[in-house]
Amino acid sequence: MPLLHNKSLQRFMAGTFLERWGVRTLAEFELFMLGFHKDPALMRKLTTVRRGRKSLITGHEQFIIHSIVEGMRRMDGDIAEVGVYAGSSTRTICEAKGEKRLHVCDTFAGLPDPTSEDRGVEKPGCFACDLESIRAYLADFPNVEYHVGFCPDSIRDVLDGTRFCFVHLDVDLYTSTKQCLDWFFPRLVPGGILLSHDYSLLDGVRQAFDEFTAGRREQVIELPTTQCMLVKAADGV
Repeated sequence: MPLLHNKSLQRFMAGTFLERWGVRTLAEFELFMLGFHKDPALMRKLTTVRRGRKSLITGHEQFIIHSIVEGMRRMDGDIAEVGVYAGSSTRTICEAKGEKRLHVCDTFAGLPDPTSEDRGVEKPGCFACDLESIRAYLADFPNVEYHVGFCPDSIRDVLDGTRFCFVHLDVDLYTSTKQCLDWFFPRLVPGGILLSHDYSLLDGVRQAFDEFTAGRREQVIELPTTQCMLVKAADGV
């Protein structure tokens, strides 16, 4: 079993300074190494974003988010992020999205109650964030809309007819992941991407994806980070 799959270690570190310090140290190293073969201006921008807020995404994860969003700028459809924590990944999306509309979805009160599928790792209320602080942090970017509450309940009526080219999930829990997959994936445009954090770390997230993709043409693409993604197949294929 990989070290980071140890449930006692996960429970001990989840949401703590130790977890943030470990991720920050790894992220700084990864961004530094990327600077040897990626655009230096982009690396400086990602490093500035990474240092501006608490964050639990690594440098490679941040680069992947930015790269996908930049690649989706000419696609039809909006962008959504569910689970923003302190806004580091949200700011990364904003730096790449241009004029596209971004829907920011969070309870802003921390995680809801875990279920048995989550193996007792996460705790209710963990990763709470202040809505007004996030608004101020992203104030310079156009077309950012905020949806407060448990997603997808918070957007079900408001965004039912909306199509998406990119959705970023960082929700940690089985139920949240499964419900977001059920709601967002049918609303992706053909070729649209749904990216999730923590697929290789959290059993509940992995189980939700495995159940959702059972029998589908679209299968999980696992990345070398903790992330995975699904690509929406073209209609009629």
